[in-house]
Amino acid sequence: MREGPDDVTALIRRAKIYDQVAFSELYRRTVGPVFRYLSARVNRAEEAEELTQDVFLAALNGIQGLRAEDEAGLLSWLFQIARNKLADRLRQRYRQPLAPIEEAEELPAEQLRPDEAATAREVQAEIRQALAGLTDEQREVIVCKYVLGYDNSRTARMVGKNANAVNQLHHRALASLHRLLSRPEKVT
Repeated sequence: MREGPDDVTALIRRAKIYDQVAFSELYRRTVGPVFRYLSARVNRAEEAEELTQDVFLAALNGIQGLRAEDEAGLLSWLFQIARNKLADRLRQRYRQPLAPIEEAEELPAEQLRPDEAATAREVQAEIRQALAGLTDEQREVIVCKYVLGYDNSRTARMVGKNANAVNQLHHRALASLHRLLSRPEKVT
């Protein structure tokens, strides 16, 4: 039920003058992609939820400075805020001392057997580490295509490139991921 680009443009204009209904509609349309974008970068869903909330609070506070007039521009702006909020969170985490184990949160009950859950966590860690080995542009393309489900033209609008450049970044990213994930295990 996507309306046309003119509708998004009108919603953005109305949101800039603090129209709550317009901002709510923009939120409804973009919260899913922003959450998935952040979920691909953090380990816990709760952290992605908190960051998503921070993104939209910052967006509400800065909506008058938004220059975008279409959905692609709006999402690019929100993803930039998300990158900044994530960087702030990481800086904050590294500045704080680690909590004693007694204060650690209780792990949620998992449906997998313990050995399956451990294997799944190991695979996720390997994938996150491999993604960290990509360039920022390659990582953005992979997130847009596989986490957000965008095609090359929409991904191109999100990352500010043309579709051919996105296609090249995509192929290079996949080759790098294959190389990084296919490395033989290190002998210790």
